[in-house]
Amino acid sequence: MKIGIIGTGDMGRTLGVRWAQLGHTVRFGSRDLAKAGAAARAAGPTAQAGDTDAAAGFGEVVLYTVRGVMPSRLLRAPAQLAGKIVIDCNNSDYDAARGEFAPAPVPAFAEQLALDVPGARVVQAFNTVPHRILELARDQLAPRRISVFLCGDDAAAKTTVADLAGELGFVAVDSGGLRRARIVDGVVDFIRFQIAGMGRGPWTTISLDGVPERAR
Repeated sequence: MKIGIIGTGDMGRTLGVRWAQLGHTVRFGSRDLAKAGAAARAAGPTAQAGDTDAAAGFGEVVLYTVRGVMPSRLLRAPAQLAGKIVIDCNNSDYDAARGEFAPAPVPAFAEQLALDVPGARVVQAFNTVPHRILELARDQLAPRRISVFLCGDDAAAKTTVADLAGELGFVAVDSGGLRRARIVDGVVDFIRFQIAGMGRGPWTTISLDGVPERAR
């Protein structure tokens, strides 16, 4: 697929590099062209670099990683996201003054994104997975059956994102419509508590599984 990456922080760079390594054509877009270029070089010869509008226009799927800034404020032509699958992986920021993470917004970032760009096929995904875990190879991830929770109102878009997650070695869990992103945000807070409050470190995440029928 053609995948646009808007933002080249930890999440955007890591997911873009991994998808490029799997054969997808990736264009990294950043407000800092040097960062976009560095990410593209790390991803290999099929990757490209440009500004955020270039990434938005390029992708069939667009990963939106710019936390707290809506497309209407970031892009010159936000309407180009209409009709595209837009993955939101954002969480609330760390509040340095309070020494803790800020509470998740209501409506969720994914809901705000959908309101900001009418027609975009928004799916919340990957926001419960720390970037350190995203860096791991598929053969390391697959046996762990780590969950990627998908929230969205477009079933076909969720199927595409589920396939992209599965290629990386994750197990996609359909968690309902976009409004359910608020519930998944609570899972994020729990994981952050385990990472920071309980000292488990950035390799901590969560898997949702059921007991097999024969074991009941």
